[in-house]
Amino acid sequence: MKETLVDILAARQRHAARGAWVPANGGTEQPFEMRGYRLQYLWQQSTGRHAYINCDTDVLLTDEEVNAIFLR
Repeated sequence: MKETLVDILAARQRHAARGAWVPANGGTEQPFEMRGYRLQYLWQQSTGRHAYINCDTDVLLTDEEVNAIFLR
């Protein structure tokens, strides 16, 4: 079965989403503590996305979770 353009683009997007996360701002971001959480701001080169990670659980936070920490 021949892949369609949609299939090929979806496969590329899935592959990019598995790319490595590195400290943002050219690698200069350092972990910091805020309201009892150790966080670090990261960047994923393959997608251009930014996110915060909880350094204690090694889990990326959703935007809602970050807002709950920063805005409480």
